[in-house]
Amino acid sequence: MRAVNLIPADSRGSSGSRGPSTGMQVPVYVLLGFLAAAVALVTIYVLSNNSISERQARLTNLTNQVSQDQAAVARLGEFTKFTQLAQTRILTVRSIATARFDWNSALSDLSKVIPANTTLQSIVGTVVPGASSGGSGSGGTGALRGAVTAPAFELSGCTKTQDDVAKLMSQLRLINGVTRVTISDSQMSAVTSAPTTGPVQGCGRNTPSFDLVVFFQPVANAGPSGVTSVAGGGVTTTGTGASTTGASTTTTTPGGTP
Repeated sequence: MRAVNLIPADSRGSSGSRGPSTGMQVPVYVLLGFLAAAVALVTIYVLSNNSISERQARLTNLTNQVSQDQAAVARLGEFTKFTQLAQTRILTVRSIATARFDWNSALSDLSKVIPANTTLQSIVGTVVPGASSGGSGSGGTGALRGAVTAPAFELSGCTKTQDDVAKLMSQLRLINGVTRVTISDSQMSAVTSAPTTGPVQGCGRNTPSFDLVVFFQPVANAGPSGVTSVAGGGVTTTGTGASTTGASTTTTTPGGTP
């Protein structure tokens, strides 16, 4: 049998063109894929830019905060230096205070132990041998005074008897801080032209006169002019009108006279 085409002639051309149209659909999908990839790349680019901008902003804020903190530390650093300086000065003052000899208490104790029948003609107090006392020293105690490097009283006076001199030395040992009491001499006073009545130099005729040295405990850092070379840490401050440098503070305070 012979095949017969039942499709109308005007429709044959359109149906025959469907083959080529199906082949043209492949580039459309490829184009859509490229477009999707482009959209994805643009999205990634935008998100990356946003992330970079955000991190740059955070970095700027952190940099500003660090600058502010460093400025605050610089300002507070001066207070720290002044605190250290204040502590150093406090330690220096305490060192001087503990190194000074308490003449007031020593003289007060001396007044309490001197017997009523004893007359003191001179009292010289020095922190070390050779220190200036602003007055003349006792007559016969120079060699004895130089035997011990410590504060001492040089006493000259008289009393009724030699036994009273011994009692006086015993009483002087009761003074707080006394380490030793040394006698230079104790001899009877020679009165040739004195009146027959009345006291002689506050004690009477033929009474012993004495020269004594009363030594106390040594004082740290004591020198001929007083307390010297008190240690203290060095602190340096700038920009506020006050500065101090060095590793030690040398201080001289009066200590030669009671």
